[in-house]
Amino acid sequence: MRVRHAPDALPPSVPPEVVATIGNFDGVHLGHRALLNCVTRRAAERGVQSAVVTFDPHPRRVLRPDAAFGLLSTLDERLSLFEALGVDHVLVWRFDDALRALEPEQFLDSLAHYVTLRLLVHGPGFALGRARRGTTDVLAELGRTRGFSLEEVALRSLTDSSDPITSTAVRTAVETGRVEDAERALGRAPALAGTVVEGEKIGRTLGFPTANLAFDVPLAVPADGVYAAWAELDPFTSRARRLPAAVSIGERPTFDGKRRVVEAYLLSFDGDLYGKTLRLHFVRRLRGQEKFDSVDALISQMRRDVAAVDAALRRAAARPAHQQSLLAP
Repeated sequence: MRVRHAPDALPPSVPPEVVATIGNFDGVHLGHRALLNCVTRRAAERGVQSAVVTFDPHPRRVLRPDAAFGLLSTLDERLSLFEALGVDHVLVWRFDDALRALEPEQFLDSLAHYVTLRLLVHGPGFALGRARRGTTDVLAELGRTRGFSLEEVALRSLTDSSDPITSTAVRTAVETGRVEDAERALGRAPALAGTVVEGEKIGRTLGFPTANLAFDVPLAVPADGVYAAWAELDPFTSRARRLPAAVSIGERPTFDGKRRVVEAYLLSFDGDLYGKTLRLHFVRRLRGQEKFDSVDALISQMRRDVAAVDAALRRAAARPAHQQSLLAP
């Protein structure tokens, strides 16, 4: 998969003919996958390549910088998922005031430096350009003179009677601790990737050394509590591997903590993770955060938590083969 960061990246000498889609694709949930699968299928039918145009940072971080907003996926995660779905080209477009000011025609002119658009696949209500002036009717008219057509793909629902899957709904499920609901919408366990940083070493004194995560961008963090998760070491590399983990999220109420932390105890692991990227795949919420009367009571509960994590992950790993993709990074 070829990735270019626009609009500053050097364009190819001959822009490839493509079937493309344009969007944020935060989380790359099953609704997004329906769109992306259509793109790769139509590209194969036409004998051209597939392309995705996505934005970084997320537009909401630019349009409403002071509003609380957690992403479902980092850019690296999105790129990894695009590649797994067979996309040939990704244009990561910098979202800023200059991009917001472009008329639809101007954006298409910029896009034409990188790809020759033959079909634009989109979801319901799609529009692009300044003040969303590039509606599908406008784009269809522009396509007639520029050599591309449009195809709309309905957003996927979990059932025929349910609402379409959206990033907002998945984000709500994650942030309220309903990680299994989020998994059904994503087609995989919801994940959280961060850098392991030095913490207060409380877990080490209790016999459960934990990896504390810091995040470069605001992410959708599951509700406070204890979770069964897979901890992925060296994510987005050929060395990636997963280990079972008990993850605690919260302010450590037993120790009168004031700062919310995400910390993971990796079962059967002994090593130094400081400065490394760790990606957590949340499988099940075991309980909420609790304040214990004593350290001994907390340690006893932590032992029970680790046993519950091991059992939950064993059950998840024993799922029928057609469900195993839900656990994939």
